[in-house]
Amino acid sequence: MDVLGQLNTERGNSLSRKIHSTCHYEKYDEVFHSRQSHIVVVHNGQLQVQTGDCTLDVVAGCGVFLYQGDYLLEYTPVDGQYTASVIEFDNELVSQFLQKHSDLLMSLPKVDNVQSGLFPFTFNLLIEQTLSGIKTLEEQSYPDTIMRLKYEEMLILLLHGEQGENLYALLSQLTNKTSDRLRRFMELHYLKEWKLTDYAQEFGASLTTFKELFNEHYGVSPRAWISERRLLYAHKLLLTSKMSIVDVAMEAGFSSQSYFTQSYRRRFGTTPSRVRSGMNKWFCRKVRELDNS
Repeated sequence: MDVLGQLNTERGNSLSRKIHSTCHYEKYDEVFHSRQSHIVVVHNGQLQVQTGDCTLDVVAGCGVFLYQGDYLLEYTPVDGQYTASVIEFDNELVSQFLQKHSDLLMSLPKVDNVQSGLFPFTFNLLIEQTLSGIKTLEEQSYPDTIMRLKYEEMLILLLHGEQGENLYALLSQLTNKTSDRLRRFMELHYLKEWKLTDYAQEFGASLTTFKELFNEHYGVSPRAWISERRLLYAHKLLLTSKMSIVDVAMEAGFSSQSYFTQSYRRRFGTTPSRVRSGMNKWFCRKVRELDNS
């Protein structure tokens, strides 16, 4: 598996600049970390999204809502190309949306939580028209209020589509203060060499309460989440830095290189050294292509 690539995530301050298109010509994967939520609509090729407890394949003509967090994304071109549209939804917009349309959302069935943090959907004519409208507005100098209405239209269509109650549960988590505090706390401290009792104490909760809250928010145990998050961080370092493998292991919070290699192989099906070897071959091939062009 080719493990090279970067998601184009250039953004501006304006709402009209929070949609962009991606186009890739080789298969690779990347660790995608985001503090905001995203909608990805695949037009050609296939996107595989992995979390700690879920793997989702998104084919052409389908899309996925990604809750804020960390994902392993694998892009697979079909007929030589992968293309997709990506929309970023900031938390403030989501919070205002839920308040503004509370009466409309009350009719949706209740779901406690969605453990994977993913909401897949099928691309239909109404969503296609809304997405087209967003892209058109991006090129015009209209007020952001108009773009915001298009964003709301997209969310309403998804919420009242198939299994829209699952998306509602995800959006509701974004505005939950306790969940947000837990997320920020773990993002800040997941590399610390702490025991679970230390995490609970620093968070200000008993160990039992901490575990219950963690499972409610993430759908997995604290230990499983920390391990997954460290592995994703290590994977990103392997792809984007020149650090030695032993330094990557230490930086990502692993007690030894051997334990890191064992955990990495179990998670990704290959070893860190093979990933590094694949990177070097890819760069050499690109240099030769540039020299011959």
